[in-house]
Amino acid sequence: MTNQLPTTPQEIGLTCDLSEAYSFYPIRNQPPVPIVAAFGKDRLHQCRLEGSWDFRRAVTENRDALVRSFRQLVPGTGNDHWEDVIFQFGERQFLCGDKSRVVGYGSTAEDAEKIVNDFTSGYGTTPQKTGGRFQLIRKEQNDFKCENVTLGMETVLDDEGFALRYPDGSRDWHREFIQLLHERKSGLSILEGSPGTGKTSYLRHLMGTLQEHHRFYFIPPSNMGILSSPDFIGFWAAQRQMYSDQRLVVILEDADAAVMTRASDNQEQVSALLNLSDGMLGDFLSLQIICTINCAASEIDQALLRPGRLVTHRVFERLDPGQAERLAASLGTKLPQARDYSLAEVFAGRQTEIKTRSSIGFSHG
Repeated sequence: MTNQLPTTPQEIGLTCDLSEAYSFYPIRNQPPVPIVAAFGKDRLHQCRLEGSWDFRRAVTENRDALVRSFRQLVPGTGNDHWEDVIFQFGERQFLCGDKSRVVGYGSTAEDAEKIVNDFTSGYGTTPQKTGGRFQLIRKEQNDFKCENVTLGMETVLDDEGFALRYPDGSRDWHREFIQLLHERKSGLSILEGSPGTGKTSYLRHLMGTLQEHHRFYFIPPSNMGILSSPDFIGFWAAQRQMYSDQRLVVILEDADAAVMTRASDNQEQVSALLNLSDGMLGDFLSLQIICTINCAASEIDQALLRPGRLVTHRVFERLDPGQAERLAASLGTKLPQARDYSLAEVFAGRQTEIKTRSSIGFSHG
């Protein structure tokens, strides 16, 4: 009797092996469990579209087709929303959706596109006007996942609001920075300033200003170590392939440890920043990196300030009394008398004295 090798997904234990895999959006284009189980080794094509959909109505009208779902309840309100859903509309017709995108899966590229278009025709909505957005990066097991975060319209400042919040000359610097971010494929920008001087507010404004052509990613300070992870290179390579028509911008807040002169406790982080922002790896990944720091310029590793790598190093200064009073007046508040103010102090209505430093301009290397 001749022994036959197993041939079906069930015979080789494929479904069992996938039991611990992600149920919803895959990492690096790997389909979720139900899709892999249905297609096995056969042809599988994907089509993705970003936008906005009425998932509540879609779930109500297609409950029998709903094979995976994640529903978020809002405590104390009676409200809820569908975070992630997977529909199976036929034997090999799937649609996976979340807040900002859907992916169709079919046996041909045309089938996958039709699934997306048909779903959009029935359930697509006009998205509410928002400010910018960014992808919050977090590590799950041995891989990385992006969570889309959308900012409100109030984060995008008009000319008057920008002029009230930032010292004279800031608008000219901002326009030049925007131009450089359009022109440069990669590089490092450093935003320096004491706490509360408006670095984060500026980044929110920047995300709204550049949202059409730039895709922003945020790495929390507690996860800064992932910059030196070998798997992180693969993640960026996949993102670059998926969003080849956009500039990729990485935001590192409170990144003092990653930019200070190399020592035993930050060697890997500084080296990772050097490699990602310049050189052959920087050319391949085409990443623009923006760091906010509180340390002084003299503490920054000099290799990061090399012309060609550095796009800009900007110091966010405290406001003088005249400008602070104009901003406070626009907010309908009054300030105690002081020598200078941070942006946060104006909004809070109190003042703490902090020493200031002079600004540094652009590097066009």
